[in-house]
Amino acid sequence: MVLQVLREEHRRHAPATQLPLDRVAVGDGLTQGVEQVGHGTWRPSLQHAPAPRQRLMRPPLLSCRGSFPICSGRMTHPAPVRPSPVPSISRLFAAAFLAIAVAGLADRIAIWRSARRTQADMIELSQRLEQLARASPSPALQPQIAAMRELAAEVGDDAIQAAVQTTVIFVIVLVALGVGLWYNRRRLATPFAHVVGALQRVAAGRYDERLDEDQPEEFGTIARGVNQMAAALAWRERMQDQAGRLLAALNAPSREATAGGSFGPALDVIAAATGAPALALYQPQYDTNEWGPTAVRRATARPLSRDVVRQLVGDAVTVIYYASAAAGPVRAQLQLTTADDDSTGGLALAPLRSRDRLVGLLVATVTGELSADARVALEHAAPNLAIACERDSAHQHTRRLAVEVRHAAQRLESQNAELEEQHRELTRLNAELDQAGKLKDQFLANMSHELRTPLNSVIGFSDLLLTMATPESPLSETQRDYLETIARNGRHLLELINELLDLSKIAAGRMELRLEPLELGALLQEAADSVRAQVEARRHTLVIEPLHDHLVVTADRGRLRQVLLNLLSNAIKFSTDGGRVGLSACLEDAGRVRIAVSDTGIGIAPADQRKLFQEFVQLDASASRRYEGTGLGLALSKRLVELHGGTIGVDSELGKGSTFWFTLRRAESRPEHA
Repeated sequence: MVLQVLREEHRRHAPATQLPLDRVAVGDGLTQGVEQVGHGTWRPSLQHAPAPRQRLMRPPLLSCRGSFPICSGRMTHPAPVRPSPVPSISRLFAAAFLAIAVAGLADRIAIWRSARRTQADMIELSQRLEQLARASPSPALQPQIAAMRELAAEVGDDAIQAAVQTTVIFVIVLVALGVGLWYNRRRLATPFAHVVGALQRVAAGRYDERLDEDQPEEFGTIARGVNQMAAALAWRERMQDQAGRLLAALNAPSREATAGGSFGPALDVIAAATGAPALALYQPQYDTNEWGPTAVRRATARPLSRDVVRQLVGDAVTVIYYASAAAGPVRAQLQLTTADDDSTGGLALAPLRSRDRLVGLLVATVTGELSADARVALEHAAPNLAIACERDSAHQHTRRLAVEVRHAAQRLESQNAELEEQHRELTRLNAELDQAGKLKDQFLANMSHELRTPLNSVIGFSDLLLTMATPESPLSETQRDYLETIARNGRHLLELINELLDLSKIAAGRMELRLEPLELGALLQEAADSVRAQVEARRHTLVIEPLHDHLVVTADRGRLRQVLLNLLSNAIKFSTDGGRVGLSACLEDAGRVRIAVSDTGIGIAPADQRKLFQEFVQLDASASRRYEGTGLGLALSKRLVELHGGTIGVDSELGKGSTFWFTLRRAESRPEHA
C-alpha cells in the first residue's frame, strides 16, 4: 500500500519537490511508527534534529505551460517603468526581456532551493526508515522499508532532475528572447526609429532629408510614403512661398514707379519660380481696341490686335505650351524680342481669366522643355495676376472717368455760363414779349373800337340806302350793286376782325365759355336756317340727317353756333353750284357726340389735310382769289372745339368732297326749357 501511494503521488506530481507523508497508509504495525515519525514524537537513536511538519506540508511547485519560464506563486512583478515622452520599441522590448530574465532567475533560485530541500527531506526520511527497521527488526517489514527508502531516493533524484530540466528550458527561452530582441532591434526597432525621426523632422518643417527606401517589406513602403509626403509638403510650402511673394509684389504700394511697368516685381517673382528668361504681360486697351504690353522683363513687345490674341488663346483656361519648333510663328505673331535675342526656345502662354472673361495674357520664354513645376507655378500665378489685371484695368478706367468727369465739369461750367447768358437774353426777350403782348392787346382794343365803329356805320348806311329806295326815287342797277358790295365787304371785314379778336383771346387764355345743356337737334336746325340764303344762292341742297335720339350736349351756344356756321359756310363755298351739303349727328362710345358737315366739293389731298387747321393757311394760292376767306375759320373752329374738350378732323378724298367732324361731351341732363 505504501508503494502504491508513493507511485500515485509521484505520477500526479512528477515535478513536485515535496511529498505529504500524512497521506501514506501502511499496515497496522507500521502506521503508528509512521505517524510518530510524521509528527516528530518518535526519536531514533541517531541524534538528528526533527524536521518541522509545516515544511513537509508545502504544496508542490507548478510549472507554467507556455513559452515563459517556471514561476512560483511568490514571484513579484517589477515596478512599472515611467514612460519617456517618446517611448522606443527597442527600450520596451529590452525592459520586457530584463524583467523576464530577473523573474525567471528568481524562480529558478526558488526551484533549486525547493529541490534541495526535498532531497534533504527524502534523505532524512530514509534515515528514519532505517532507524525504524533497526527498532523493529521484523522480517515482514524489511522489504517494505527497503522499497520506501528506494522510493524516497527516487523522489529526491526526480526533484533535482526536474529543477535541471526547468533550468535548461528557462535558459533556452531566455536565449530565444535575446535573439528575438536582437532581431527586433536590427530589423524592426531601428527602421521604426528612423521613420519616427523622419516624421518628427517633417513636423518640424525639415523636408530635405529622405529615408532609405531599400528596406524589406512594409518598411520600404512606409519609407516611400514618408518621402513622398515630405516631397509633397516641400512642394506645397514652395508654392505657398511663391504665392506669398507674388501677392506681396502685386500689393506693393509703389508698383507704378518700379522698373518694367506696374507689374515688374510680380514678373521677377514669376521668373524666379519658373526659370523663364523673359516675360511679357499683355492687357486689353479698351480705348484703342488692342492688347498692349503693360509689363515686360528682359524683352521687347509691341501691341497686338484682338484677333491675334483670340487666335492664340481661344477658350483655353490652362497654360498653352509651344515647343521650339512651333514657337517661331507664335513669336512672330506676338512680335516678341528677348534681350539675348534667343529665338530657339519654347513659349508658354498663360491666359488670365476672371469670371470667364479674358483680362490678360502672360507670355514666358522657355529654355529647353517646360517642366512640370514651371507649368504649375504659371497656373498658380494666373488667378492672382488675373485679379491684379482686373484691378489695374478698373484703376485705369477710374482715372479715365476722372479725366472725363473733369472735362465734363469744364464743359458744364462753359455751358452753364452760356445758359446764364441765354437766360439773361431770354429774360430780356420775355420782357420784350410781355411788352409786345401789351402792345398787341392795346392794338386789338384800339382796332376793336377804331375799326368796328366805322364799319358798323358803313354797313348801317349802306343797308339804310338800300332800304330807302322808293319807286319815286329808285336806285339804278349800278348804284344798287355798289351798295350791296359795300355792305357785303363790310360784313366780311367785320367777321375777320371778330375772328382775330377771338383767336387773340384764346391764345391769351381769356376766352370764357358759358357751358350749358343744349338740344342738338334744335341747334342744328338753327344753324341750317342761318345759311339757307347762301344755299339757295348757290342752288345747293342742304340735308339734315334725322337724329336717332334727342341728343343733348354740354357747350357754349354762341361758340358752338360759330363752329357750325364756319363749317357750313366752307361746305357751301367750296362746293360747285347745285351740290349737296349734309349735316348729321350721332352718339359715339364713352359719352361723346359726333357732329359732321359733309359736302360734294373739290376735296382735299391727304398731304394737305395735316396743315388744314393752321392759322392763315389756304391750300392753294389761287384759292384766296377764287374763294373769299383768310384761312382763320378752321383754325378758330379747332381752338373752340378743343376748349370744349373735344376733337376735330376731316375725312376727304380729292375730287370727291369732304366731311368735317368734331366731337362734344354728351350732357347728363336735358335743357330746362325742353
